[in-house]
Amino acid sequence: MNLYHQLIENPLFFKWIYHNSPEINDYWDHFLSEHPNDAEVIREFKAGFEQHLQYKKHQLSEKEKKELAIRILKKIEQVDHKKRYRKVIRLTMRYAAIAILFLMVGSALTWFFMEDTISERYTQFPPPQNLNIQEPTLIIENEQEIALNKGQSELEYSDKGQIIVDKEKVIEDESLEKVKMNTLVIPYGNHSTITLSDGTKVWINAGSRLIYPSRFTDKTREVLLVGEAFFDVSKMEDKPFVVKTPDIDIKVLGTQFNVSAYPDENVAHAVLTEGSVEISHKSQSVFERNIILKPGQLASYNKQNESTNIYDVDTEYFTSWKEGYLTFTNSDLNRVVKKLERYYNIHMKYLDPLDGSLRISGKLDISKEQDVVFEYMNSLTGLNFEKINERNYLIK
Repeated sequence: MNLYHQLIENPLFFKWIYHNSPEINDYWDHFLSEHPNDAEVIREFKAGFEQHLQYKKHQLSEKEKKELAIRILKKIEQVDHKKRYRKVIRLTMRYAAIAILFLMVGSALTWFFMEDTISERYTQFPPPQNLNIQEPTLIIENEQEIALNKGQSELEYSDKGQIIVDKEKVIEDESLEKVKMNTLVIPYGNHSTITLSDGTKVWINAGSRLIYPSRFTDKTREVLLVGEAFFDVSKMEDKPFVVKTPDIDIKVLGTQFNVSAYPDENVAHAVLTEGSVEISHKSQSVFERNIILKPGQLASYNKQNESTNIYDVDTEYFTSWKEGYLTFTNSDLNRVVKKLERYYNIHMKYLDPLDGSLRISGKLDISKEQDVVFEYMNSLTGLNFEKINERNYLIK
């Protein structure tokens, strides 16, 4: 049985297309990361369905879904070389259109793109786990590196220019007039909290970086995030707070929300617990409106098809990590496993990838020793989390 027919016989593939959810997205993100050689083929097959669904109005039966899959498979095989040709034409037209826009609009548009480039030079760094920095580190103006406590660290900026590190070490900023750009690197297996100069408190999850100024002097308070963080924003009505990620931007005045924007995931999302936030994405056209989230809602941005969906959710499920435990209700095992991998800086592989679709409920105290946590996972799932070595587990 080839890959296409395996997908057709897999009910989770049709669920991914017809009944999408954050959990099923996480399952397939993990599956694609485990099968990188098949990832492009699988996404192409899925795209064929999504193109058809733009015109299909009635609900398809399981038989009709499989019949449609066969037709799409034949089409892929017949027009592969034509598709590549069309892609080249589209790229050529896109760059030609950009050139025309620059000629028409002139310096104003040039400044707009320059401003985006300034942000991109921070957000396009490699993922933290691929940097040479393997320990929690504060980097000041790309010149000075300060080691932080392993596991859990804490930073606090005072209005006098001091940086209090892990409640004991004080760093004096001799030049209060100069705003310095700082980078907080938190590799997998570590967590951190930081209180910014405006009083905003941020919880940084494993495998993340936060880039921020030593003081906020512009009309907006702007930080850049790669990874996941929970923000408790200090309210300043005359100076909005903006969280930029490689894919989405979140603008607020004063509120509490969680942002997950890991580079290796297909979906970036924001969850609002209190207040109101305005969300936009990088590929958004001038005709699209920004999304306003209400408390208890999640905005999920799909990087592949550049679409955003809104869900009503239990926010505790997405924010409890900062308190040292995971909450999950009827959740795919794959989603829980991914969080455990980041928290403990380990890698877990399924003997049978379909086990990742097992739905479980519970509350997991991840502050306990790994052996205790995985004993609980064994009893909860009926599977065996077998330890191969310090960094690797096999789920079977």
